[in-house]
Amino acid sequence: MKHVILGNGPAGVIAAETIRKEDAGAEIWVVGAEAEPPYSRMAIPYLLEGKIGEDGTYLRKEAGHFENLRIGLVSGRAQGVDTKAKQVMLEDGSTLPYDRLLIATGSRPTRLPVPGIDLPNVHACWTLEDARKIAQKSGPGGRVLQIGAGFIGCIILEALVSRGVKLTVVEAGDRMVPRMMTLGAGTMMSSNAT
Repeated sequence: MKHVILGNGPAGVIAAETIRKEDAGAEIWVVGAEAEPPYSRMAIPYLLEGKIGEDGTYLRKEAGHFENLRIGLVSGRAQGVDTKAKQVMLEDGSTLPYDRLLIATGSRPTRLPVPGIDLPNVHACWTLEDARKIAQKSGPGGRVLQIGAGFIGCIILEALVSRGVKLTVVEAGDRMVPRMMTLGAGTMMSSNAT
Protein backbone atom coordinates (compact mmCIF):
# COMPACT_ATOMS: atom_id res chain seq x y z
CA MET A 1 0.00 0.00 0.00
CA LYS A 2 1.43 3.39 -1.00
CA HIS A 3 0.41 6.33 1.19
CA VAL A 4 1.00 9.94 0.15
CA ILE A 5 0.50 12.66 2.74
CA LEU A 6 0.31 16.27 1.61
CA GLY A 7 1.58 18.47 4.43
CA ASN A 8 4.60 17.90 6.63
CA GLY A 9 3.40 19.69 9.74
CA PRO A 10 2.47 17.92 12.98
CA ALA A 11 -0.67 16.28 11.52
CA GLY A 12 1.15 14.92 8.47
CA VAL A 13 4.15 13.67 10.45
CA ILE A 14 2.05 11.97 13.13
CA ALA A 15 -0.14 10.40 10.44
CA ALA A 16 2.95 9.00 8.68
CA GLU A 17 4.37 7.63 11.94
CA THR A 18 1.01 6.10 12.86
CA ILE A 19 0.68 4.42 9.46
CA ARG A 20 4.18 3.01 9.92
CA LYS A 21 3.23 1.55 13.34
CA GLU A 22 0.16 -0.09 11.83
CA ASP A 23 1.72 -1.27 8.57
CA ALA A 24 5.43 -2.12 8.57
CA GLY A 25 5.39 -2.77 4.83
CA ALA A 26 3.63 0.38 3.66
CA GLU A 27 5.35 2.83 1.33
CA ILE A 28 4.92 6.29 2.87
CA TRP A 29 5.69 9.66 1.33
CA VAL A 30 5.20 13.03 3.05
CA VAL A 31 5.15 16.09 0.78
CA GLY A 32 6.04 19.51 2.18
CA ALA A 33 6.16 22.80 0.28
CA GLU A 34 9.17 24.12 2.20
CA ALA A 35 12.80 23.02 1.96
CA GLU A 36 13.25 22.68 5.74
CA PRO A 37 12.66 19.46 7.66
CA PRO A 38 9.18 19.17 9.20
CA TYR A 39 8.87 21.80 11.93
CA SER A 40 6.38 23.34 14.32
CA ARG A 41 5.05 26.77 13.41
CA MET A 42 4.16 27.23 17.08
CA ALA A 43 7.90 27.32 17.88
CA ILE A 44 8.66 30.25 15.55
CA PRO A 45 8.08 32.96 18.22
CA TYR A 46 10.59 31.19 20.49
CA LEU A 47 13.07 31.20 17.59
CA LEU A 48 12.51 34.95 17.14
CA GLU A 49 13.01 35.45 20.86
CA GLY A 50 16.32 33.58 20.70
CA LYS A 51 15.22 30.86 23.12
CA ILE A 52 15.80 28.15 20.50
CA GLY A 53 17.68 27.77 17.22
CA GLU A 54 16.05 26.69 13.97
CA ASP A 55 16.67 23.06 14.84
CA GLY A 56 14.62 23.62 17.99
CA THR A 57 11.57 24.07 15.77
CA TYR A 58 12.02 20.67 14.10
CA LEU A 59 9.32 18.14 14.91
CA ARG A 60 11.80 15.26 15.08
CA LYS A 61 15.29 16.09 16.26
CA GLU A 62 16.89 12.64 15.98
CA ALA A 63 19.13 12.40 12.91
CA GLY A 64 17.76 9.90 10.41
CA HIS A 65 14.36 9.68 12.12
CA PHE A 66 12.33 9.52 8.90
CA GLU A 67 14.86 7.34 7.08
CA ASN A 68 14.86 4.87 9.99
CA LEU A 69 11.07 4.65 9.75
CA ARG A 70 11.27 4.37 5.95
CA ILE A 71 9.18 7.51 5.52
CA GLY A 72 10.13 9.46 2.41
CA LEU A 73 10.15 13.25 2.51
CA VAL A 74 9.45 15.17 -0.70
CA SER A 75 10.21 18.88 -0.87
CA GLY A 76 7.78 20.46 -3.31
CA ARG A 77 4.35 21.96 -3.70
CA ALA A 78 1.41 19.90 -4.93
CA GLN A 79 -0.22 21.51 -7.95
CA GLY A 80 -3.11 19.11 -8.30
CA VAL A 81 -4.57 15.70 -7.57
CA ASP A 82 -5.89 13.33 -10.22
CA THR A 83 -8.23 11.11 -8.20
CA LYS A 84 -9.02 8.86 -11.18
CA ALA A 85 -5.34 8.12 -11.91
CA LYS A 86 -4.56 8.26 -8.16
CA GLN A 87 -1.62 10.59 -8.45
CA VAL A 88 -0.44 13.93 -7.12
CA MET A 89 1.06 16.40 -9.57
CA LEU A 90 3.93 18.43 -8.13
CA GLU A 91 4.90 21.92 -9.29
CA ASP A 92 8.16 20.63 -10.80
CA GLY A 93 6.11 18.50 -13.22
CA SER A 94 6.71 15.18 -11.49
CA THR A 95 3.91 12.95 -10.25
CA LEU A 96 3.56 10.84 -7.16
CA PRO A 97 1.18 7.87 -7.43
CA TYR A 98 -0.77 6.72 -4.38
CA ASP A 99 -3.18 4.09 -3.14
CA ARG A 100 -4.29 6.32 -0.27
CA LEU A 101 -4.00 10.09 -0.04
CA LEU A 102 -4.20 12.22 3.10
CA ILE A 103 -4.40 15.98 2.76
CA ALA A 104 -3.01 17.56 5.93
CA THR A 105 -1.92 20.94 4.60
CA GLY A 106 -3.22 22.97 7.52
CA SER A 107 -4.05 26.63 7.21
CA ARG A 108 -2.37 29.76 5.95
CA PRO A 109 -2.29 33.31 7.29
CA THR A 110 -4.88 35.83 6.19
CA ARG A 111 -3.45 38.60 4.03
CA LEU A 112 -5.38 41.82 4.48
CA PRO A 113 -6.62 43.37 1.24
CA VAL A 114 -4.90 46.72 1.84
CA PRO A 115 -2.49 48.75 -0.30
CA GLY A 116 1.15 47.92 0.46
CA ILE A 117 0.55 44.44 1.88
CA ASP A 118 2.91 42.99 -0.75
CA LEU A 119 5.79 45.41 -0.15
CA PRO A 120 9.22 43.88 0.62
CA ASN A 121 9.20 44.75 4.34
CA VAL A 122 5.75 43.27 5.00
CA HIS A 123 5.89 39.70 6.29
CA ALA A 124 3.58 37.11 7.71
CA CYS A 125 5.10 35.25 10.65
CA TRP A 126 4.29 31.79 9.37
CA THR A 127 7.33 30.00 8.01
CA LEU A 128 10.98 29.67 8.99
CA GLU A 129 11.79 31.83 5.97
CA ASP A 130 9.42 34.51 7.33
CA ALA A 131 11.11 34.27 10.73
CA ARG A 132 14.55 34.73 9.14
CA LYS A 133 13.39 37.89 7.36
CA ILE A 134 11.72 39.27 10.48
CA ALA A 135 14.77 38.53 12.65
CA GLN A 136 17.04 40.23 10.13
CA LYS A 137 14.95 43.41 10.18
CA SER A 138 13.80 43.62 13.80
CA GLY A 139 16.78 44.69 15.85
CA PRO A 140 16.87 46.98 18.88
CA GLY A 141 15.21 50.32 18.19
CA GLY A 142 13.61 49.14 14.95
CA ARG A 143 9.97 49.93 14.36
CA VAL A 144 7.46 47.13 13.79
CA LEU A 145 3.74 47.32 13.10
CA GLN A 146 2.10 44.02 13.98
CA ILE A 147 -1.37 43.30 12.69
CA GLY A 148 -3.23 40.90 14.96
CA ALA A 149 -3.27 40.35 18.71
CA GLY A 150 -4.84 36.93 18.91
CA PHE A 151 -3.25 34.08 20.86
CA ILE A 152 -0.36 33.50 18.43
CA GLY A 153 -0.06 37.24 17.80
CA CYS A 154 0.51 37.84 21.51
CA ILE A 155 3.30 35.25 21.59
CA ILE A 156 4.88 36.92 18.56
CA LEU A 157 4.38 40.31 20.24
CA GLU A 158 6.37 39.10 23.26
CA ALA A 159 9.17 37.80 21.02
CA LEU A 160 9.41 41.10 19.15
CA VAL A 161 9.46 43.16 22.35
CA SER A 162 12.28 40.95 23.67
CA ARG A 163 14.27 41.90 20.53
CA GLY A 164 14.04 45.56 21.57
CA VAL A 165 11.80 46.82 18.79
CA LYS A 166 9.37 49.70 19.08
CA LEU A 167 6.15 47.81 18.53
CA THR A 168 2.71 49.04 17.50
CA VAL A 169 -0.07 46.44 17.47
CA VAL A 170 -3.31 46.75 15.50
CA GLU A 171 -6.13 44.33 16.32
CA ALA A 172 -9.42 44.25 14.40
CA GLY A 173 -11.31 43.05 17.48
CA ASP A 174 -12.26 45.24 20.41
CA ARG A 175 -9.53 43.73 22.63
CA MET A 176 -6.42 41.59 22.64
CA VAL A 177 -6.99 37.85 22.22
CA PRO A 178 -10.64 38.44 21.29
CA ARG A 179 -11.52 34.78 20.75
CA MET A 180 -10.23 33.68 24.14
CA MET A 181 -10.69 36.57 26.55
CA THR A 182 -13.69 38.35 27.94
CA LEU A 183 -13.95 42.06 27.24
CA GLY A 184 -12.66 42.88 30.73
CA ALA A 185 -9.63 40.58 30.53
CA GLY A 186 -8.73 41.62 26.99
CA THR A 187 -9.04 45.30 27.84
CA MET A 188 -6.85 44.81 30.92
CA MET A 189 -4.16 43.17 28.74
CA SER A 190 -4.33 46.06 26.26
CA SER A 191 -3.96 48.73 28.94
CA ASN A 192 -1.00 46.88 30.51
CA ALA A 193 0.70 46.56 27.12
CA THR A 194 0.94 50.31 26.56
